Amino acid sequence: MTVMALMSIAIYGVISMGAQAAGSGERRTEQARRLRLATDLMVRQLRSAVPVSLVTDEELRKFFVGESDYVTFVTAAPQLLGSSGLSLVEYSFGDGALFTSEIPLFAVLDTDDVDFANDPLAVSTALLYDVESVAFSYRRLPHRGEPWEEVWDAEEEDELPASVLIEVEPATADGPLWFHQVPLFVGVFNEITAEDDYSRRGPRGRGAGSGRRGGSPDDPDDPDDPDDPDD
Repeated sequence: MTVMALMSIAIYGVISMGAQAAGSGERRTEQARRLRLATDLMVRQLRSAVPVSLVTDEELRKFFVGESDYVTFVTAAPQLLGSSGLSLVEYSFGDGALFTSEIPLFAVLDTDDVDFANDPLAVSTALLYDVESVAFSYRRLPHRGEPWEEVWDAEEEDELPASVLIEVEPATADGPLWFHQVPLFVGVFNEITAEDDYSRRGPRGRGAGSGRRGGSPDDPDDPDDPDDPDD
């Protein structure tokens, strides 16, 4: 009986350790799967950020608002079922999880305050669980030495950031520690083409009204001006 009792205790310990390892492995697998989905979604929507203006209180307001724990912007890559065109998206941290919320842009064009929680057209879901913290940072230019900023408001900055840095710290010891830098294509595009819209780099980029080569199309000394009679 003593030998049987010792054998039973040993077998129980092996089975208990195996069950705990299996549960921990399944949890890590699920966290890794959710992290891949969250990464793909956030990267795709941030890269498709659109420099549009929302009509609020009968005024055009350039829209891209971000702080350390959330970011809200307009994207050309909506995820709502059956939706197309543009959507307003928000990624935020709360209650130990990373959440995403989305609403069609037409539903908020004339709205002073977007309420993702109560709007019938808005959809919210948790992307990641067991999260200790989520931090968003914003870079004005895509240069490596450019400092990161904790707050970004396109209405005040008159442009979109060139890059967004996302850092996720897990709440569990075996959770994935993740950070990713996402370049916004609209920022890179406007640095190259110097198109005359509000997302252009401003005084640190090319001059206002400049063309692709940096010269004014009406500049009489521009050697590439096709209308210059001296060329």
